[in-house]
Amino acid sequence: MRIVFSVVCLLYLFLENAFRENVMDHPPEYFVLQWKEGTQLHSERTDFFIEVDSIGEQDVLALVNERKVPVLYTADIATPVCADGECKLMNIKFYWTLLGEYAGFDRYPMMPLTKHDHDEFGAEDYQKLHSLLADDKNLMGQRRIDQLVEKPKMRTVNGVDAVSGATIARVKESVVSGALYSCYTAWHLVHGDIQEQLKAHTLSILDKQMTLNMLYSINQEYQIFAMENMDTADYKKHCKQLVHVFRTSTPLVRSIIIKRLTAKFKNAPDLQLPFWEAFDVVDASSRSLMMKYVDEAPDFVPHVLSEKLGVMSKNQLKNYLIHLSHSEALPSKIRNNLFEFSNSESQTYAYLAKEFLEDF
Repeated sequence: MRIVFSVVCLLYLFLENAFRENVMDHPPEYFVLQWKEGTQLHSERTDFFIEVDSIGEQDVLALVNERKVPVLYTADIATPVCADGECKLMNIKFYWTLLGEYAGFDRYPMMPLTKHDHDEFGAEDYQKLHSLLADDKNLMGQRRIDQLVEKPKMRTVNGVDAVSGATIARVKESVVSGALYSCYTAWHLVHGDIQEQLKAHTLSILDKQMTLNMLYSINQEYQIFAMENMDTADYKKHCKQLVHVFRTSTPLVRSIIIKRLTAKFKNAPDLQLPFWEAFDVVDASSRSLMMKYVDEAPDFVPHVLSEKLGVMSKNQLKNYLIHLSHSEALPSKIRNNLFEFSNSESQTYAYLAKEFLEDF
């Protein structure tokens, strides 16, 4: 077994060195990020490595673009996986985002991953592994390998722990059938201590260009990270992109933008307009959060919202009307929109607007 390991390790080192000499001009086969056409990446050494059982330290490299700006982190991994008393090497190339999160992997066609009974991974198996690795909340992060099988039988083969038994139901659907140990090993390599190390490294070299690259990506975590590291001037300069993110991203990202909207654009109220104009295209939770800031919003906001009454929930409409009640006079445009809404038979909460107009 040691001879086999040595031969495969030499092959691994050959492949690693070959990769370092080449340009990466295409995305990994399994990838969670957006790959920009024309991207060409070169590898650079870092001070980081992954400690792999029976193999030792395996380097983590930075993949940088033509401007030497890091885009990804990567590592070629050769690690033993053992089950039912048999050990094999798993050869795979992992990728991490600049924040240390799982980004994808490449397989080696000449060294396919295998399951029990020497069966090779099929296309569906690789896709399932990809989905598993993208799930950072998987139960694998909370359990030892022996806790993921119903009747574990631990053995030692060539100094390496081996495990056999039926996979428990809670993880069975998320792992490749017949490859629990491979899936478990891969998940912990991807989501181990290396994640925080890589994120800390990115923070130490962070510059404006890296921050903007993240803002203009489609990755939620990148967008959040970028906004946390932008000043008011950046917010104003890249307002158009922030509006795009606001319209297309997740409720979590929107909530961050909403909470900073009046503060970042306090002295530039016109820049707030496109965000409030998107009130009727965002989710209900985001709309409710926006209504909490309506008292701090520019004077034009009540006019904008008066044209979007139909998408408001009962509480959102109540908050809007309470805000209007603090006004000395009701602008004719707002009054007309409220009147039209209050007389609509299709609007469930039309009575609220009617009561408000009667009392105002």
